[in-house]
Amino acid sequence: MLRRLTLDDLAAIRKQSQPLTGGIAPTTSSALFKTQRSLQKPRSRNFNHRLNDESRAREAATLKAAGAELTGRVLSLATGRPSPEYFPLLDLSFRFCQPNDFSTQHPRGEKPQTNGHHGDRDLSVEIPASLSYGYAGGSEILVRFLTEHIEAIHNPPYSNWEVFLNIGSTSAIEHAFRMFCTRGDHILVEEYTYSGTLEAMTPLGLRTATVKMDEQGISAKDLDSVLSHWDESERGSAKPFLLYTIPTGHNPTGVTHTFQRRKEIYQVAEKHDLLVIEDDPYYYLQFTTQEATSESNSSQHSSDLDSYLQSLVPSYLSMDVSGRVIRLDSTSKTLGPGLRCSWMTTNSDIASKIRNHHDVGVVCPSGLSQLAMCHLLEDKWGHRGFTQWLVYLRDEYANRRDTLIKACKKHLPLDICSWQVPSAGMFLWIKLDWRQHSLASKIHDESLSNTFAAIEDSLYRGGLRKGTLCCKGSAFFASNETPENMFLRATFASISLEELDIAIQRVGEALREEFY
Repeated sequence: MLRRLTLDDLAAIRKQSQPLTGGIAPTTSSALFKTQRSLQKPRSRNFNHRLNDESRAREAATLKAAGAELTGRVLSLATGRPSPEYFPLLDLSFRFCQPNDFSTQHPRGEKPQTNGHHGDRDLSVEIPASLSYGYAGGSEILVRFLTEHIEAIHNPPYSNWEVFLNIGSTSAIEHAFRMFCTRGDHILVEEYTYSGTLEAMTPLGLRTATVKMDEQGISAKDLDSVLSHWDESERGSAKPFLLYTIPTGHNPTGVTHTFQRRKEIYQVAEKHDLLVIEDDPYYYLQFTTQEATSESNSSQHSSDLDSYLQSLVPSYLSMDVSGRVIRLDSTSKTLGPGLRCSWMTTNSDIASKIRNHHDVGVVCPSGLSQLAMCHLLEDKWGHRGFTQWLVYLRDEYANRRDTLIKACKKHLPLDICSWQVPSAGMFLWIKLDWRQHSLASKIHDESLSNTFAAIEDSLYRGGLRKGTLCCKGSAFFASNETPENMFLRATFASISLEELDIAIQRVGEALREEFY
């Protein structure tokens, strides 16, 4: 029997260990940090045969797995992870009680507080509450702020709406699926949709009922047709009642539902008694053609803020007279995805059930994340400052979009590539005329699916060899049927303007090598 490691052993081992990889979200494992004597022990038994159907169906998230392809020379157009320059938290410091202060009494040590660029208020009185079990719906300070925000921006047209916090919209979506759906059910989704949502559905045994899209978003006509002609015996489930949609800066297509289209979709929802999950993380990144100015007096600035708010396409929540919309807002694209805080707005009956789910699951969002958000939104910015930040982000991402479009026009083979310029969000959905590829000339009906996949993978690998990581369009296909069109998704969110041009140049080189 090997002796246990001592605390002194750990200090010595740490001195000899390899430096950490660093960077954002590096892939890691305990195996990298164990001693050799630990690694030489026998392996455990495998208990996969004890897993239930849900667990067996779980796979690594496609977009997260693609991150393993990133090396020092690879530029990423793949993950919609905001560049750190758009995180408003500039500095953070902590003071902790010291070990030599520990006693049987509560250790005080140095007075704990959080400060930094935004810090002038003593937060020590709030730290005990932040480190304790919190309310399932979030901090009352944040709930108040976000309730005011929702009423000012969206003004839901019924009385018993509620705002409460989640630990990110992906978690909130899965909670909604668990609450409303039974294994075997169909969920209405756009024909292209966020891969994380599709991957959340699969282990739950849920299936997609796809609805066609056009340049204005999801088709109200096709949505009505799918529901009106639903054959339970043919589809194997009752007519679906849950619609999941990304209406603004749609991921992956970049399409934004027009106001008229939203009214049409809501009318279909009323007709067929649908619940609508309005997943809207890009709502505040709606672009205009108006050039932003860096200087303005206070009255002009107030006018600019009003113009910005008036320019936003009204949300589904804003027209929801029945309380059938479950709206999801996120900090991931506006404050920082690492906060893992989002908020849901829905009717009080649904809100109560999801909070009950929180109580025996996530319990509550991170207290420290909420403390940071409270200090930023409530104490430092207020509603006007938060809106100014949103306008700044809108202008920055509009510039990034324009830079990417310019690079695409300059570097991509236009006889193969086409796109619709996004009016919001973080993504460009590039359509590829894959039938011009040499492999496509040998295609037969029975080999269509395999040939499509082979061409797409070859293009993906070609981009990687050149040093650019993009997303395969097939990751976002909601239907399992063999697709007619091939796409790649490129984000303009995560790398510098100069790198955007270089990355697209590499993609263009890879495409020309594949097609010509």
